[in-house]
Amino acid sequence: MLKISLLGLLVGLILSIAVSDVSAKIVQRIVGGLEAPPGRFLHQVSLQILNGDCSFHVCGGSIIDELHIVTAAHCLTNEVTHDFNHKQITVVAGTQNLRNKSSGIYRDVQYTYIPASYKLNAPLDDIAILRLKQPLPLNDEHQSNQRIRAVKLPAVNQYLPGYTNTRYASASGFGVFQERWNTYTRQKEQSLTSPTLKYTFGRINVVRNDCLPTQICVTALDQRRPGEDGGICQGDSGGPLTDESTNTLIGITSRTLKRGCGEMSWFTRVSSFVNFINKVVQLSWRGGLMNPKYISLHIQNFDQTHIMQKIPHCS
Repeated sequence: MLKISLLGLLVGLILSIAVSDVSAKIVQRIVGGLEAPPGRFLHQVSLQILNGDCSFHVCGGSIIDELHIVTAAHCLTNEVTHDFNHKQITVVAGTQNLRNKSSGIYRDVQYTYIPASYKLNAPLDDIAILRLKQPLPLNDEHQSNQRIRAVKLPAVNQYLPGYTNTRYASASGFGVFQERWNTYTRQKEQSLTSPTLKYTFGRINVVRNDCLPTQICVTALDQRRPGEDGGICQGDSGGPLTDESTNTLIGITSRTLKRGCGEMSWFTRVSSFVNFINKVVQLSWRGGLMNPKYISLHIQNFDQTHIMQKIPHCS
């Protein structure tokens, strides 16, 4: 399943830029999005893996307490085999530039919890909880030097269709910000990524026949002028859809249309999984691992935080 971690937040410019090869054009969608200013989206994290001499961003996630991160279940699967991936994952928090190693807070993942109802290579129940080996240093929210903050969970079944108080929400991530497509073959030739955190806006609860009750569909992200829109893209998966007015996590980035980023986005509806999150966190705090309702995976017991902080970040 495609890891669409933050919709390349391309400010969705559906703008075609001619290149030397007239058959190829660069299509910018949420492309670029907006640069997240300091102090915004403090719950956003990057899930990274070690590959050779580089650290690589694979997905986003959100801090729910000092030991737990919520992300998408498909972020923990192999894109080719669709099996669960037991490779060591490192969570990077507290930074808006993944290449600035000194600003990040690094924590290895120890366990992952996934609903037993989740099916590999399927979009249903796309949610996972990560337990960290060491707690994050959550600061008092009133401190001026705050770098990270836990996001609030919604009430059960909050933000359902018909909810009128918050029609728009913010999607953030470190994913693709520009896509290059061949206009004749309609095949994607290149995806450009950025190490900086970007965000965009979207109208929630768009009505579609293929949008399930446990999902939130979002369209026209960050639409500013006619012909410009944006949305999530590769690398944005697992990241947050946030009600910034209350610092509440509405959705978890799950997928977008196969033909391109920014047209329509699906998010896991967090309010449908509040009970799952709370029960897993309680189980985790008690040291429990096995439960027939959850798939519990033990990540490789390898301490790589000290390595990740020293090696360069590669896109």
